[in-house]
Amino acid sequence: MKSQSGLHLFSDVAARLEDLHAIAAEGQCGDNSPDMDQVLCVHLQSGLTALQGALQEMVNSLEDAQS
Repeated sequence: MKSQSGLHLFSDVAARLEDLHAIAAEGQCGDNSPDMDQVLCVHLQSGLTALQGALQEMVNSLEDAQS
């Protein structure tokens, strides 16, 4: 069974993925202005960077739990 911190980390990653999905879906709207598409792209980029950090934290936590 996963520890509470492990569950929290998986939940955090899932929430971030859901947020990124919503941004990507919004970017598919055909009536977005170029400025809006640029904003959405920046949000995706920053969200992916944050997701990478959350995933690294999860990997580190799992490695620590195994040692």
